[in-house]
Amino acid sequence: MKGKIKVELGDIQKTLFMPVWARAVETKKENPILIDLTALEIIDTVDFDFSQMTDNLAEISQIAWIARCKRFDMIVNDFIDNHPNGTVVNIGCGLDTSYERIYCDSIQWYDLDLPDVIELKKKFQKETDKRKFISSSFLNTNWFDNIVVNDTVLFISTGVFVYFEEPEIRNFVIRVADRFVDSEMFFDVTSPKGLEIANQIIQKSGLDSRSFFKWALTDKSIITSWDKRINLLNTYHTFRMDGLGLNNENKNIALISDSLDIQYMVHLKISKTYLGK
Repeated sequence: MKGKIKVELGDIQKTLFMPVWARAVETKKENPILIDLTALEIIDTVDFDFSQMTDNLAEISQIAWIARCKRFDMIVNDFIDNHPNGTVVNIGCGLDTSYERIYCDSIQWYDLDLPDVIELKKKFQKETDKRKFISSSFLNTNWFDNIVVNDTVLFISTGVFVYFEEPEIRNFVIRVADRFVDSEMFFDVTSPKGLEIANQIIQKSGLDSRSFFKWALTDKSIITSWDKRINLLNTYHTFRMDGLGLNNENKNIALISDSLDIQYMVHLKISKTYLGK
């Protein structure tokens, strides 16, 4: 790996390479669901062993990351249609390329992650007037002061909250409600069984228990119970999406996963008062 970019990341931060690998694999397919040339560049230039992912992860795991990625893109695009001057905050952005795929010059975009991740991100992606990087733990909410709001805010977070304990996420969401009235949040959650499966996948990827998921959600109503201002707009299951091209074996796995709420995404509205949803 001579001449490659050295990677110095914390244990949880290293998991950012899993969705990068998934997008690179998808890009190389004959009929990809999405194309991510930056992911290919990262795979080729960072000093990280991706072979365990290639050798050990099932195709359905790779497709799950892509399906989730596409759903996040759809939610952000819908938000932009309704709020063309809005703000998007990508919490725990990693090496995500949502901004490049969605690009809209009327919105304000923020990519937020820990300093080591942002330093690595800068090697592949650039800040602009409309796209800013923030080096911070999302739990240290001093970064709220850096967010410019012209309309309303959509907070997105892919594969991040699951690495923390529920009280930490609850307290964070309530702080968002205190500061950003009428904002929206979109993030993924996992069930106790999903947590078990995810941690097996992480281990197969060559990482250890220090990178394991921590938060398993037993029922989505728990989230709305945190505060009366938190309202559930919608729930999205990972594989309920057209165009995934699943073979029969993967279709069965996807059906079971979605029917048992193994992993899914929630779309929240933060309001002044309870909306009755």
